Amino acid sequence: MTSRERVERAIRFEEPDRVPFNFWMDRRRMAELNTKYGEDFRVTRYDADVVEAMGMVPFPAGRFEEQAGTEWMVEPLFKDWNETLDIELPDPSDPALTANVEAMLKQYPDKAVIPNLPNVLTHVEMMISQADFYMDLMDEPELVGQFFHRMSDIMAAVAEQLCKLDITALYVMDDIAANSGLMMSPTQVREHILPHWKKVIDVAHANNKPVFFHTDGKVVELYDVFADELKVRMLNPLQPDLQDCGEFAEAYKGRTGIYGGLYTGRIHMMTPDEIRAHVFDLFEKAGKGGGLVVSSHDLDVSTTEEQLEALVGAIKECRY
Repeated sequence: MTSRERVERAIRFEEPDRVPFNFWMDRRRMAELNTKYGEDFRVTRYDADVVEAMGMVPFPAGRFEEQAGTEWMVEPLFKDWNETLDIELPDPSDPALTANVEAMLKQYPDKAVIPNLPNVLTHVEMMISQADFYMDLMDEPELVGQFFHRMSDIMAAVAEQLCKLDITALYVMDDIAANSGLMMSPTQVREHILPHWKKVIDVAHANNKPVFFHTDGKVVELYDVFADELKVRMLNPLQPDLQDCGEFAEAYKGRTGIYGGLYTGRIHMMTPDEIRAHVFDLFEKAGKGGGLVVSSHDLDVSTTEEQLEALVGAIKECRY
């Protein structure tokens, strides 16, 4: 069974030969391992089943500087939302926007290639500070909404191009929650954000492509929105320290599965045996009947190769 077949079975809520997987790490650690083992070491060395191809639209951004491995905004793109009326946005028909995805499809024909397509929250937080955005959303909702529609129209057009390719799924991304819960009320999400997610997701569904969705944080209040309104097939990362993966899998089996489920923030502190036990526990709770693609978000920069070997080895032992 190829990786692509494995993922396709899992996201159809069927049982493949083993649970499929992917993982991400702190970019500094990934750079070290890419240097040691070659580019795309997750695929070439560890045989990860999923290839996340970059489909990010190059919207203009503020000025950033790197500190301790993280890019921090030091100057916003604009200070007044009236300025957004004149901001020039990318051409969605630019072939460069799909070039990476096409290259990954050609390079890894047996893998599940899913293009990442961040949505409005991701991009606006690269333009102005998060604090300013949430205040401005309350003060100037019409201007914010107008700019968001300009952006999401472009995202939808790019999604149309991506979904014409032989991708396994479209991966929409927007962080809407923190560890304590949503960063705005469900009512505000529905009013200000949901239309832009739906605009892009509807394009995927019209092209018969399933949708993965990424948001960090505790998102229990939006489970039904993802499963029933947006028809999201796989939700990422569903952090198990914030919500119960087993309960989610049982409640939403056949509608929305899990692309994630790992203790991303703790694996670097676990022994190999603890890592293995964690993986087997996730598989026991959420793996039955498919609907599980194991993945981490960014594993800590201190994660050792021994820990990574334990993680991947345990995942590959999770057979049906």
